[in-house]
Amino acid sequence: KTLAVAADVATVAGCALLVAETQKAFGGADILINNAGVGSNETIMEATDDKWQYYFELHVMAAVRLARGFVPMMKAGGGAIIHNASICAVQPLWYEPIYNVTKAALLMFSKNLANEVIGDNIRVNTINPGLILTPDWIKTAKQLSADTGGDWQGYLDGVAKEHAPINRFGTVEELANFFVFLCSDRASYSVGS
Repeated sequence: KTLAVAADVATVAGCALLVAETQKAFGGADILINNAGVGSNETIMEATDDKWQYYFELHVMAAVRLARGFVPMMKAGGGAIIHNASICAVQPLWYEPIYNVTKAALLMFSKNLANEVIGDNIRVNTINPGLILTPDWIKTAKQLSADTGGDWQGYLDGVAKEHAPINRFGTVEELANFFVFLCSDRASYSVGS
């Protein structure tokens, strides 16, 4: 059984709608994965207060609001909450300062939430993925290559060599395996990681 809810989790109303529709459709929840995120290349000095606020709303407050809504649904049988942060939370990229700061805040929120809800048998962990090959990366590479007359695959290879010790992008499937593991009983001793 699946449910699709169109909701802007950067807003109070969007989070409330997602919680209410989940409760109505399923009566509760076992797993919450916070996966909202967007990048920005504005510098700290360039970004407006509104831009900073939006990033905090999307990357941090969405996780806070959804935890408030989902934790009560999980208390009866426990559950798992996974936050998709970023390697930028611990190893910032110079061209993503707002993203770096807000993902670091999400990481610290996750650790604190883990301490607060483990007594209810709810495990909270964070995944900090590095480079994952998504359609957005391919789109960006093609746009930049068109502007410079270069090869988009060559651009991606260069990014991987600069930022990934394994010298390649990870796949969405490889990342999904971490989520599946952390949501499973095999990760029963992983809390606040």
